[in-house]
Amino acid sequence: MFEVILFDLGRVVVELGDSPIPKCWVNTENSMSIEACFSSETGQNFEKGDISALEFATQFKDQLGLKQSTAEIIDAFTAWPTGVFPNLPEVLNTLRSQYHLAVLSNTNELHFPRLIEEFGIAEYFDTIFVSHHMHKAKPELAAFEHVLEVLKVMPEKVLFLDDNQQNIEAALSLGINSVQVCGEEQVIQTLKDKGVL
Repeated sequence: MFEVILFDLGRVVVELGDSPIPKCWVNTENSMSIEACFSSETGQNFEKGDISALEFATQFKDQLGLKQSTAEIIDAFTAWPTGVFPNLPEVLNTLRSQYHLAVLSNTNELHFPRLIEEFGIAEYFDTIFVSHHMHKAKPELAAFEHVLEVLKVMPEKVLFLDDNQQNIEAALSLGINSVQVCGEEQVIQTLKDKGVL
């Protein structure tokens, strides 16, 4: 039924820490939460590769009223991903013998080197699409359309797993089979439910 299985990374293949930066850094009276800041224009611009890590940290510091230096913010944010979920390498290697495995991830110049060099993500996937290289980010339809075009695959032949409901809705609107998951247990169960594992 499927030719391509398309994975988000954070909370789907890769574990993340509790928060992109320590929550204790943020004054609770501040009007913008850490999560809101990452989904703001600043966060989106960084993940699309339109601003540098230093510009991102500077704007992030201003938006959240942080006392920490931009270097401390960059270090904390860089450390947010903690590793590949322990049971997924075996699952991905099994799937790869039958399906084209691809990544579509909103990521950035700080996390991507760790994903490749430290976590070895490229070992498990045939194609990797990342927002800061494409200058397109989920949930923009253009990001999904780019994947379909490059892989030369019909949307109904793709199974997409992501932890973000907005991204799922965008993919569904294009006819991509999409399921919201969070953590390796949900990923593995969904792959079984869809008959690919």
